Amino acid sequence: MAIGIVAEFNPFHNGHKYLISEAKRLTGDDAAVAVMSGAWVQRGEPAITDKHTRARIALENGIDLVLELPAVYSLNTAQKFAYGAIATLAATGAVTSLAFGSERGDANALICAADALINEPPQVSEAIKRLTKSGMSFAAAREKAFGGVIPDGLLSTPNDILGIEYIRAMKELSKGFEIFAISRIGAAHDGAASDGIASASEIRRFMKGGGDVSQYLPRSDFPVYDAAALDTAVISKLRTCGAEYLKTINDVSEGLENRYIAAADECSTVNELCMLVKSKRYALSRIRRIAYSALLGLTKELAQRAPSYIRVLGMNSRGAALLKQIKASRKQHKNTAALPVITKPADYSGDEIFSFNNRAEDVFALCAPDAILRRGGRDLTTSPVVV
Repeated sequence: MAIGIVAEFNPFHNGHKYLISEAKRLTGDDAAVAVMSGAWVQRGEPAITDKHTRARIALENGIDLVLELPAVYSLNTAQKFAYGAIATLAATGAVTSLAFGSERGDANALICAADALINEPPQVSEAIKRLTKSGMSFAAAREKAFGGVIPDGLLSTPNDILGIEYIRAMKELSKGFEIFAISRIGAAHDGAASDGIASASEIRRFMKGGGDVSQYLPRSDFPVYDAAALDTAVISKLRTCGAEYLKTINDVSEGLENRYIAAADECSTVNELCMLVKSKRYALSRIRRIAYSALLGLTKELAQRAPSYIRVLGMNSRGAALLKQIKASRKQHKNTAALPVITKPADYSGDEIFSFNNRAEDVFALCAPDAILRRGGRDLTTSPVVV
């Protein structure tokens, strides 16, 4: 069968290559299926390069089949990001285990933490409400409220947080994947380079500053997309959309719409906007996600939808064989692939999630470094990468 990996590969670096190698070693060389963010990533910004380029590099470095995580989930909270990814992997019917990077590297500790979140005691819920009202961020309030229940650090380290959310999504979907929490090596999240491994954040900083990152990446010869190209569009949207529109946007609450409207009148870039809106209570990643969600029209209602399709971004020969099995099982009514599998997006009739994703890709294209890549409609005509 196959092992699932949730990824952004933004960009694909040596740490990702190590994770895939370890996952295959631990599972006896199962095929590796990655569900990967498309144009938009969970930290709240456009990806450093397009999804098909990232899929190709992943396929060249150990992944066998790449599926897309639609923007509805990739530009969202950790919980919804994880839910969309796990639901997509589960719908293939072929994934039996899950591997992810972890600061703690202790699957049992993460499972216990997920159980605690699912069965949140009333007193913990009340403590979180009280602490957030006092000005503490939700993440900090949750960690403090669960003190003594969940080990220190598990709710503050980014890979462990996502790992816990993956496990929580598995439990809520009643999917019993075997779990491999693989200890990170080299650079810490957002940290400096170490032992030939740099974090994706550090690599992006190097790239945007014109630095040489070739020692940290299997491949660095790809087009770099510039998020600043969307600054005017975001500010214009926020200056003209009105408070009632913003209230419908995913993750907007507690009067945040008014902070965005006021900030948009005072700045001209997304970075400036986010620093004006940010406070101790609201994490910068949430502030960025809301800004781009407003531009794209990602509403609260749409963000609650369950995945409705599986889109294939790329495969090698092993992935193609696995995909054939997935499709054959669906035709035989064995219920191992609960969602339609898309390899020819132009032929798919679509739904609201699919349509939103196409629009989000067209907006992302405006960040491209050359005119051909900036054209709209390319996402519907681009075939899966075959390596």
